[in-house]
Amino acid sequence: MKILSMAIGLGLLSSIASAQDDGAYLDSKYQNLVHPKSVKNSMNKAFPISDTKAVIAYQSPIRSQASRGTCSIFSATAYLEGLLIKKGINASLDLSEEWLQYTAVRNKSSDGSSAWDNFAAIRDYGMVSEQSLPYIGEDWTEVFNPLKDQRCGKLLGPVQKSCFIVHRDPNLLNLTDIQINALYADKEFINARKEALDFKNKNIKFSSTNFSLYNVSDVKNLLSSGTPVVLEVDFYYGSWNHREADQFGIGRNLDHWSKGIVTFPEAGSLDETQSKKHPAGHSILVVGYDDNKIIEKTIKMANGTTQKFTYKGVYYFKNSWGTSSFGKDFQINGVNFPGYGMIVAKYAEEIGQFFQMPLK
Repeated sequence: MKILSMAIGLGLLSSIASAQDDGAYLDSKYQNLVHPKSVKNSMNKAFPISDTKAVIAYQSPIRSQASRGTCSIFSATAYLEGLLIKKGINASLDLSEEWLQYTAVRNKSSDGSSAWDNFAAIRDYGMVSEQSLPYIGEDWTEVFNPLKDQRCGKLLGPVQKSCFIVHRDPNLLNLTDIQINALYADKEFINARKEALDFKNKNIKFSSTNFSLYNVSDVKNLLSSGTPVVLEVDFYYGSWNHREADQFGIGRNLDHWSKGIVTFPEAGSLDETQSKKHPAGHSILVVGYDDNKIIEKTIKMANGTTQKFTYKGVYYFKNSWGTSSFGKDFQINGVNFPGYGMIVAKYAEEIGQFFQMPLK
């Protein structure tokens, strides 16, 4: 769990505790996802099982996005942390999702981002440490916080709404230090901006504007080499066994929830029909795959029957919903990795889009 500023207060701590139980907050539905083509590797053979445990070994700890729709912010941050840890930069690296949320989402009228915007923001503005700009796990459009009035109270209209989402005036980034001091006396932000520029000059060496992976073979080649990828998917509540699946009449498998198992919204299922009425998206960091893993699930159909489906092949992933609920009993070959999960390959490849950050 991220260290929180003492100024946030007991109300936030209470909301985070509730979110940890089964928060599972989501992004808005992603636009125009490009699904990868199924292409075999160059030897025209099945891919080997990736060494997922080795990839997990250099990941930063599982975080919780608490009660904000910032999953893509967390997946991008986790991606960067893992790559830099692997390079030997800092074994305990903890970067600021608060900073990335600000740089990627400012000037928007709703919460939620995408891998594309997040990687571009990292490229353009760098990153800072969690210690320098701690994550605030609440949505200010929904709750009161003394900082909310201090930072956003003087603003109006869309600018104020954006401030509620990113927790600071969206125009702050382009102001001088003198202007920031005069308007907000925000030394924390001034110092963070300088740190981010230093981080960028030292660690961010790419200029790419294309972060998409278009072939399954490219995805698996990266994972086989020990390099994670980000996956963004349209969200289906029954497949994820999300708390709202029961509310929508889809049904929920709590055993799969605790084991971090995500299946597929089969054609004609209640999951397929009902989830589309409540569109959302979710972003995760894929750390490995197993083409031979078998998953079974009994699914409620729209015609009132139930059917059992079997899936072969999964991707393993790091999530951002903490460790005490989703995936708390997740295992790979008998070893427990709380907060991780597995998504059937059919879902990931047919409904999602994969991304990489070309960090050298």
